[in-house]
Amino acid sequence: MNNHNRLLRFALQLGCAALLSGSTAAAVTAADTVVVSGAPAADSIFTDLRTKEQRLYDIKLRRASWEVERRRLEMTNKETEYDAITALYEEKIETLDRLNSSRRAFQQAEMRFQEASFEKERTRLEFLRDATHVAIVEARKYRTLSGRRQVDIVLRNASQLDQAMSLNPDSDEAAVRPLLEIQGLRVSLTNTFGTIIAEPYESLVETLPLGDQAKLTFRLLDDDDELNVNLTFIDQYQENREIVLRRESTQDLPTVNSVQFSQEGNLNERIRYDLILERLAEDEKTFRLALVNLPREITPAFMDPSTNASLTQVKFSEQVTRQQLELELQIPEKLSRHYVDETLEFYVFVTDADGFKRIGELNRTHGSEPIPLEEINTIPGSKELFELIPRGRGALETIIANRYQEIRTGEEVSVRVDLYNTGTLEVLKAHLVLTPPLDWTWSSRPDTIDRILPGEKEPVNITLVPPEEIGVSEYDVRIEAAGYEGEERIEAQEKDITIRVEERADVIRNALIIGAVIALVIGVAVGSIKVSRR
Repeated sequence: MNNHNRLLRFALQLGCAALLSGSTAAAVTAADTVVVSGAPAADSIFTDLRTKEQRLYDIKLRRASWEVERRRLEMTNKETEYDAITALYEEKIETLDRLNSSRRAFQQAEMRFQEASFEKERTRLEFLRDATHVAIVEARKYRTLSGRRQVDIVLRNASQLDQAMSLNPDSDEAAVRPLLEIQGLRVSLTNTFGTIIAEPYESLVETLPLGDQAKLTFRLLDDDDELNVNLTFIDQYQENREIVLRRESTQDLPTVNSVQFSQEGNLNERIRYDLILERLAEDEKTFRLALVNLPREITPAFMDPSTNASLTQVKFSEQVTRQQLELELQIPEKLSRHYVDETLEFYVFVTDADGFKRIGELNRTHGSEPIPLEEINTIPGSKELFELIPRGRGALETIIANRYQEIRTGEEVSVRVDLYNTGTLEVLKAHLVLTPPLDWTWSSRPDTIDRILPGEKEPVNITLVPPEEIGVSEYDVRIEAAGYEGEERIEAQEKDITIRVEERADVIRNALIIGAVIALVIGVAVGSIKVSRR
């Protein structure tokens, strides 16, 4: 046992001496001699606690070191040979060709030594890259108060310090830590097809020391919960990580958005707005839907477009984070005149029970008057501003009770026409426009009606006068009506009336004929009496 211990101490001294003299091969040979001599006590002293990867790195580094030492020895030998031939050449013992050949051999040996040294350093850097690791600590998606979808990515330099220390056994931790600092890291977010879906399209982390974290914020251009985090290191080495974003919300209430937030609609029509509600949270909660400052004459309803069901509340959960609804407004036919052609601003609220109660209190306080904006801002909840412009229309219709008349030559025609406002706005300066037959004249009473309210009728009496030498026939008269709604001219559908003109009867001739008939009747009666008396 004493001989064995002396042999072991001798081998260790030999290895240390070899390391100090720069001969790695000798050191490895000495260490191998110790392991081969393998007594049980020696095995317990040299138990290797390194991992498999660390042992593999050590083997590769040994080989690279052996290659450097071999090339160094070769270079030294070639240099010695070249110096000797140079001295002999100066004494004119060796030839110039021999000298040139020796110099080329030395230069080639020197180049091979440099290549071996470079390869050893490259191997060491590759091992350091393997020890370098960037961990994605956090990846969450949320919506800001302004409605933008954003993603926060938190990266941490989780490089393996122990592995880097094993690659640099002659250096302390303070010297190795800078080797694991990550510089010039470029980060981008893509979908499964490799398309960048966030801006900035590429974010740069200039430096990330070991153990430190960096937070990057991206704006999502395409809403998706699954994406790839692309890491490009300064040496163009790339890593792609597939992740699922964690949904969060900067506020507990859903957000409200609409593409068609401003619309126009005619009276007695239904108008629909699209509503997009989104809540990025993982708990389940129910919210109320409400309207503020919409005139009470307009009937609202929140609709589910898939089922056409009318809703008053919506529920969000981990699975249901987005809902698409419709707001339907029924504009009455007899909407108050001061609302027509005016821009009505109102708010859609998504709120909780407290907010819904607050809306009720404000409505009772202000009645039919709009709630001021400063008080609207006191309502807890998410809101979106909408606009509605109710458009009215004026329309005229002519109503003629008798569209066929008969007259005698020399007589006038009297016709009554009722102007009926079938629209939703008042019609101003309504009047008739006639197209009579040639040489006929006409007049109307009244000439112009200043105002006809929606749904009301106003009579107009027309007098038509035919010419004196009119022939017996039928004549058509075209009647139209026109008026104004603001600057717009409104016209009624044209209608025709037919007038039949007959010849005037001769009064004297008719009287003589009647008298003759009466005389004849009297004569017959008198003759009959005389005959009866005989």
